[in-house]
Amino acid sequence: MFSASTIGSGSNEISPIMTQTQREALFDLLSLSIYADAHVSLAEEDLLKQAFVKKGWKSEYPKNLFIDESFARAREAADSDEAMFDYLNERAALFTSKGVQQEACDILKAILEVDGETAEENEFYSLFVQALPMLK
Repeated sequence: MFSASTIGSGSNEISPIMTQTQREALFDLLSLSIYADAHVSLAEEDLLKQAFVKKGWKSEYPKNLFIDESFARAREAADSDEAMFDYLNERAALFTSKGVQQEACDILKAILEVDGETAEENEFYSLFVQALPMLK
């Protein structure tokens, strides 16, 4: 699992419990999160590319192409509050177990903390947590 310290130290292992679809959804959310404060930090974007997708990618779809398309989707979703909320909810709905939800929260929080959290990033994180499916 990532923490702010393990991401910074070069750890890039994603838990094997996360499916490829969940990995892709998490990357989409991470891409969107860097637009949350209308300040795209190169540190956030670089960390996202390096730390997250390096390992655990189990798709025939090329990583680099997915990354580029994910950033494009995030930019489009960030154009309006409604689009961002819908995008966030669609992806959050895919995290259907307690372990995967915790891992997604930890990774997202660590990425947001890289350049110091803003009020907008805190709000984004809170919206993500609220959007996660309730577990029985």
